[in-house]
Amino acid sequence: MKNSIYVLIIIFTISCSNTVNNNDGSIRFKEVRHDFGKIAFRKEAVCSFEFSNTGKSQLVIYDVKTSCGCTVPKWTNEPIRKGRTGKIDVRYDASFPGVFHKSIEVFYNGTGSPAKLEIEGEVGEK
Repeated sequence: MKNSIYVLIIIFTISCSNTVNNNDGSIRFKEVRHDFGKIAFRKEAVCSFEFSNTGKSQLVIYDVKTSCGCTVPKWTNEPIRKGRTGKIDVRYDASFPGVFHKSIEVFYNGTGSPAKLEIEGEVGEK
Protein backbone atom coordinates (compact mmCIF):
# COMPACT_ATOMS: atom_id res chain seq x y z
CA MET A 1 0.00 0.00 0.00
CA LYS A 2 2.80 2.41 0.92
CA ASN A 3 4.61 1.70 -2.34
CA SER A 4 1.47 2.44 -4.34
CA ILE A 5 1.13 5.84 -2.68
CA TYR A 6 4.78 6.66 -3.41
CA VAL A 7 4.37 5.65 -7.05
CA LEU A 8 1.26 7.84 -7.38
CA ILE A 9 3.07 10.81 -5.83
CA ILE A 10 6.00 10.39 -8.23
CA ILE A 11 3.71 10.12 -11.27
CA PHE A 12 1.74 13.18 -10.17
CA THR A 13 4.92 15.22 -9.61
CA ILE A 14 6.35 14.29 -13.02
CA SER A 15 3.10 15.05 -14.85
CA CYS A 16 2.78 18.47 -13.19
CA SER A 17 6.37 19.43 -13.82
CA ASN A 18 6.11 18.56 -17.51
CA THR A 19 3.14 20.85 -18.11
CA VAL A 20 3.96 23.88 -15.98
CA ASN A 21 7.72 24.18 -15.56
CA ASN A 22 8.89 24.05 -19.17
CA ASN A 23 11.18 26.94 -20.00
CA ASP A 24 10.59 26.86 -23.73
CA GLY A 25 7.66 29.25 -23.88
CA SER A 26 7.93 32.02 -26.43
CA ILE A 27 5.89 35.20 -26.66
CA ARG A 28 5.44 37.52 -29.62
CA PHE A 29 3.65 40.84 -29.23
CA LYS A 30 1.90 42.60 -32.12
CA GLU A 31 3.21 45.89 -30.70
CA VAL A 32 5.61 46.52 -27.80
CA ARG A 33 4.99 50.26 -27.52
CA HIS A 34 1.80 52.29 -27.23
CA ASP A 35 1.58 56.07 -27.57
CA PHE A 36 -1.58 57.47 -25.99
CA GLY A 37 -0.86 60.88 -27.47
CA LYS A 38 -2.61 63.66 -25.55
CA ILE A 39 -4.85 62.50 -22.70
CA ALA A 40 -7.29 64.71 -20.83
CA PHE A 41 -6.47 65.22 -17.15
CA ARG A 42 -7.99 62.41 -15.04
CA LYS A 43 -9.40 60.62 -18.11
CA GLU A 44 -9.05 56.84 -18.01
CA ALA A 45 -6.34 55.68 -20.43
CA VAL A 46 -6.32 51.97 -21.32
CA CYS A 47 -4.50 50.03 -24.03
CA SER A 48 -4.11 46.34 -24.85
CA PHE A 49 -0.97 44.51 -25.87
CA GLU A 50 -1.96 41.41 -27.84
CA PHE A 51 0.44 38.49 -28.00
CA SER A 52 0.71 34.96 -29.35
CA ASN A 53 2.48 31.86 -28.09
CA THR A 54 5.11 30.99 -30.68
CA GLY A 55 6.88 28.43 -28.46
CA LYS A 56 6.87 24.65 -28.37
CA SER A 57 4.69 24.28 -25.27
CA GLN A 58 2.19 26.20 -23.17
CA LEU A 59 3.06 29.81 -22.37
CA VAL A 60 2.62 30.79 -18.73
CA ILE A 61 2.80 34.44 -17.68
CA TYR A 62 3.92 34.47 -14.06
CA ASP A 63 3.89 38.20 -13.39
CA VAL A 64 3.64 41.61 -15.03
CA LYS A 65 5.49 44.46 -13.29
CA THR A 66 5.29 48.16 -14.04
CA SER A 67 7.72 50.99 -13.38
CA CYS A 68 5.29 52.79 -11.05
CA GLY A 69 1.95 52.45 -9.28
CA CYS A 70 0.22 54.74 -11.79
CA THR A 71 0.29 51.92 -14.36
CA VAL A 72 -1.87 48.86 -13.62
CA PRO A 73 -1.70 45.68 -15.75
CA LYS A 74 -4.30 42.94 -16.13
CA TRP A 75 -3.39 39.83 -18.13
CA THR A 76 -4.52 36.41 -19.26
CA ASN A 77 -3.95 34.11 -16.27
CA GLU A 78 -4.50 30.75 -17.95
CA PRO A 79 -1.68 28.95 -19.79
CA ILE A 80 -1.74 29.82 -23.49
CA ARG A 81 -1.43 26.83 -25.82
CA LYS A 82 0.93 26.85 -28.78
CA GLY A 83 -0.40 29.09 -31.57
CA ARG A 84 -3.04 30.73 -29.36
CA THR A 85 -3.30 34.37 -28.32
CA GLY A 86 -3.79 36.43 -25.18
CA LYS A 87 -3.62 40.05 -24.11
CA ILE A 88 -2.31 42.34 -21.43
CA ASP A 89 -4.48 45.36 -20.66
CA VAL A 90 -2.66 48.36 -19.19
CA ARG A 91 -4.47 51.21 -17.43
CA TYR A 92 -2.66 54.50 -16.85
CA ASP A 93 -3.78 56.87 -14.08
CA ALA A 94 -3.78 60.28 -15.77
CA SER A 95 -3.82 62.22 -12.48
CA PHE A 96 -0.58 64.09 -13.10
CA PRO A 97 -0.17 66.64 -15.92
CA GLY A 98 2.81 66.36 -18.24
CA VAL A 99 4.70 63.90 -20.41
CA PHE A 100 5.04 60.30 -19.22
CA HIS A 101 6.99 57.23 -20.31
CA LYS A 102 6.41 53.98 -18.40
CA SER A 103 7.84 50.49 -18.81
CA ILE A 104 6.20 47.13 -18.26
CA GLU A 105 8.00 43.80 -17.77
CA VAL A 106 6.27 40.52 -18.63
CA PHE A 107 7.70 37.48 -16.82
CA TYR A 108 6.97 34.14 -18.49
CA ASN A 109 8.32 30.60 -18.84
CA GLY A 110 10.86 31.27 -21.57
CA THR A 111 14.51 32.11 -21.99
CA GLY A 112 13.67 35.62 -23.29
CA SER A 113 11.85 36.53 -20.09
CA PRO A 114 11.08 39.25 -19.16
CA ALA A 115 9.61 40.83 -22.28
CA LYS A 116 9.58 44.63 -22.25
CA LEU A 117 6.61 46.85 -23.16
CA GLU A 118 6.28 50.65 -23.08
CA ILE A 119 3.54 53.23 -22.85
CA GLU A 120 3.89 56.98 -23.31
CA GLY A 121 1.85 60.09 -23.78
CA GLU A 122 1.06 63.49 -22.37
CA VAL A 123 -1.58 64.36 -19.79
CA GLY A 124 -3.18 67.78 -20.26
CA GLU A 125 -3.40 70.49 -17.62
CA LYS A 126 -6.03 70.44 -14.87
